[in-house]
Amino acid sequence: MGSVLSSAEEEDALPASWRLGGDREERMRRTNADEGGALRWACRADAVAPGTDAFEELRRTIDDERERARVLAFAKPADQQRALISRVLVRKCARVGLGDAYEGVTRTARGKPYAVGHSPTHANFNFSVSHDGEFVLVASEPLALVGVDVCGGKERCAALSESLEPYKAAFSVEEWAAFFAKGVDLDAFLVLWACKEAFAKALGQGLAYDLSRVEFVGCARGGRGPFATGRVVLDGRVDR
Repeated sequence: MGSVLSSAEEEDALPASWRLGGDREERMRRTNADEGGALRWACRADAVAPGTDAFEELRRTIDDERERARVLAFAKPADQQRALISRVLVRKCARVGLGDAYEGVTRTARGKPYAVGHSPTHANFNFSVSHDGEFVLVASEPLALVGVDVCGGKERCAALSESLEPYKAAFSVEEWAAFFAKGVDLDAFLVLWACKEAFAKALGQGLAYDLSRVEFVGCARGGRGPFATGRVVLDGRVDR
């Protein structure tokens, strides 16, 4: 299960300095268009095996010596694969989103990667990356804050199928009663957990954030899980 959370106020409430004017704003919001800056990509982490020429060729495309070395610092091949694909994807995402303004990717004090470079039409370009199991996701936005999370790897699901108690503190009393009072609902958990982590990542805080503060109220049902679209309830107040 994956979730992409884009956090922004309603269009009419955007600060004047954020407005692009004319058709530029519509163009900059075009998802997955080279000129848009709003990208949503997913890739299998096991697409290339460690120790192969293809793996090393991809690793050499990472334009930071420290990050190239970090890929090989992981002991398990699966962790090396996720480390490689995530670093390659975020740099490709930033290059597409910022174009000629791209200067590289670095990290905040908390370890969150971010793009270096300023584009007049992408005043707040930012991206988020997540990996679990076989998949790596990356999402970016030119103006709004964005967070992405994927969860549902086989190892995690096997552990969750026994008990959700270790995660109870991350849910409000109302959420727990609504979804988990009768036992393990794995689909509901994966959707809600991905939404919560995506929200925290959009803020740049990750698991340091108190996830019980944020709830998600379903607006439309569809597919697996408790909802297909939803609104954010932060500290008891509906935000979106």
